[in-house]
Amino acid sequence: MQRIYPINFRMAFRHPLSDNSDMENALKDRVSQRLHELQRTPAEATRLGGLERTFIHDLLAGKKKTVRGPNIARLAKALEVSSEWVISGEDEHAHVTPSASFPRPNASFPPRYEPFPQGETVPLLGQIAGGPNGRFILNGAEIDRLFCPPNLLGVEGAYAVKIFGTSMEPRFRAGEAVWINPHEPVRKGDDVVLQLLTEDGERSEAYIKEFVSRSSKLLRLFQHNPEEGETNELEFPEERVFSVHKIVFHAPV
Repeated sequence: MQRIYPINFRMAFRHPLSDNSDMENALKDRVSQRLHELQRTPAEATRLGGLERTFIHDLLAGKKKTVRGPNIARLAKALEVSSEWVISGEDEHAHVTPSASFPRPNASFPPRYEPFPQGETVPLLGQIAGGPNGRFILNGAEIDRLFCPPNLLGVEGAYAVKIFGTSMEPRFRAGEAVWINPHEPVRKGDDVVLQLLTEDGERSEAYIKEFVSRSSKLLRLFQHNPEEGETNELEFPEERVFSVHKIVFHAPV
């Protein structure tokens, strides 16, 4: 007589989503581990691989579950691994680091220029002309999108504004654009965008100047080309300071 064995329906009909979840977590863990091995931030890897701005951040946060198409090769390049490693995690030649035994050159001849990432942009904020010392008013409206420099890839809240007036010539010229990283620490000699508060607590005046110093009572900035009757150094009471953001890139647009 043929013996009949009981079937474990839980094992035989395991929900496919559980396998997918395991695979997704495995990929996330592998990417995290590989970034640690390379001592590379997600933003740096994103830039090196030519991926979308938040691609690796979303992968590590669990917002992105899969890697498909051309992004497989891009992620492999970002992590210096093979495409097979990205897909399955199994490859005896997983880590593709041909330059690992040699220091990376910091220059080349003839020079090679790094292209700006395609499709990556930051908002250009609208402004209203103000008054003396290059003062203007940021109205908060997004009037355009400008290309994203590599050093702002993955930076949340990055933005750009246009130069108003001639108070910072020859450092900046009227009509040029400056790109701002709102999270970068500000030090003496840095160029910054200052936003001030009005008496009713609303953001009002803004300036593009060189940072000098800041205390609990006073903020000092410097302008290179003041108009007649204006001074090179400007002072603002600390209670009026809303934000001081560092300029990290500028260019005519």
